Amino acid sequence: MPESADPDPEALLDAIRSFVAQWFRDGREDGLEADTPLVTSGIVDSAGVVEIVEFVERRFGVRLQDHDLSLRNCNTLAGWTALVAERLGGRVAGA
Repeated sequence: MPESADPDPEALLDAIRSFVAQWFRDGREDGLEADTPLVTSGIVDSAGVVEIVEFVERRFGVRLQDHDLSLRNCNTLAGWTALVAERLGGRVAGA
C-alpha cells in the first residue's frame, strides 16, 4: 500500500535518497545528490537495484517492468524519481 497517494517529485527524491542512504551507505545521505551515479560508482550493485525496485513498488504502489530497469533509469536518484513519477502518472503534484 502506498504511503502517500500524491507525493511531489521532491518527496519522491527524498524518500529514495533516504532508502539508498540507509541500505547502501550506513545512513549517510551526504554526497547523494540527484545526479550522483549509483550503479556506475559501485554504491548500488545489481542486487541493490532489485532492493530499490522492491522499495519503490511497496512504498509508492507502482509496478516496474524489466524494460524499466535501464542504466538511464537506475543509475541516479533523478532517474529513479523520474521513473516512479512516470509510473504514478498524474498522481504526482508538479510533474
